[in-house]
Amino acid sequence: MSEYETIIEGMHFGVSKHLMDKHYTILWANGNAYELTGYTKNEFSSRYQNKVDEYYKEDRETFDRVTRVIEESYQRQKKVYSFECPIRSKRGTVTWIQMNGIFSKETYRGVPIIWNVFFDITDTLDAKKELAKARKELDYELQKTDKMKEWMEAFLIELNHDVCSLVNIITGMTDVAEIYLTDQKTCEKCLRMISESSRKLKKRIHKARSIFQEEAG
Repeated sequence: MSEYETIIEGMHFGVSKHLMDKHYTILWANGNAYELTGYTKNEFSSRYQNKVDEYYKEDRETFDRVTRVIEESYQRQKKVYSFECPIRSKRGTVTWIQMNGIFSKETYRGVPIIWNVFFDITDTLDAKKELAKARKELDYELQKTDKMKEWMEAFLIELNHDVCSLVNIITGMTDVAEIYLTDQKTCEKCLRMISESSRKLKKRIHKARSIFQEEAG
């Protein structure tokens, strides 16, 4: 192992060198790269013949997506590319990685060679998902609060209108009764309206109190 390869082996992220052929054949990779797959170098080589497309045989969608990113970047003559993708280990667990690649000036039998540097971002993605979930829940609660505020404002306007109307009836009938004190029929009619309006007013206030108590928990 060269001094350069020894340094790379000591890094805490995966490094790999590939042919940009249809298999994206692995020419070399450090220990951390193989560790993410759950296979040793020999196990990976024996099982997949160092062919990335064989490794992603059960997840062709991911392979097609990431190779499309690489090939489009190459066609546009970009120097680098990056993407996120899953790696399924031998144990069946899935790790998400951030892949950063560079197009080298090397070729092998006319086929371009690329270098990749990648690392585990599973915890970061999980944290982002939790944050997005919490933000969604907060937005939902804020929407509920806004709707409740709108409903409460409308309810208070309606309550104020009802109370004012009933109070006006009570005070109005009281004034009429005072004017017609000697008119028994008129006074009785006014008293009935006052009594009926008082009952409605108490009922309306009791309903409003119950609603406020319910909303207050």
